[in-house]
Amino acid sequence: MTGRDTEPRQTPAEIQAEITREQRRLAETLDELSEQARPANIARRQIGRARERGARIVDEARALVVGGGAVRVESHLVAPEEGSIVIKGDDEVVTTYQSRRRLPPEALILAVGVGAVIAVGVVAWAVRRRK
Repeated sequence: MTGRDTEPRQTPAEIQAEITREQRRLAETLDELSEQARPANIARRQIGRARERGARIVDEARALVVGGGAVRVESHLVAPEEGSIVIKGDDEVVTTYQSRRRLPPEALILAVGVGAVIAVGVVAWAVRRRK
């Protein structure tokens, strides 16, 4: 060993091939970024997210009103893959749902009773008001 590198060095052709591969990779990345950054694509993604959120809210409201089978327990953001480029607002949300139990019969009887009392009260108030 004379102090020189013991590993073989790359030939100029290998270096040029590596540079060409990296340039191609960078060009593809820039093309992807420019495509993602186009205002029309950004608007399309935002509209899609708004529809998803709206549909989720409607589904949850419907489940609460008609006693659907599931209720949202928790939602959290998912971290992007390492090395990926995320534009603001491109976050993914994971939601956990839990199966909803049916209301016990006592709760239903109580709700019907309260409703009946309120209805009788409104009718009595309307009758007194007419007199």
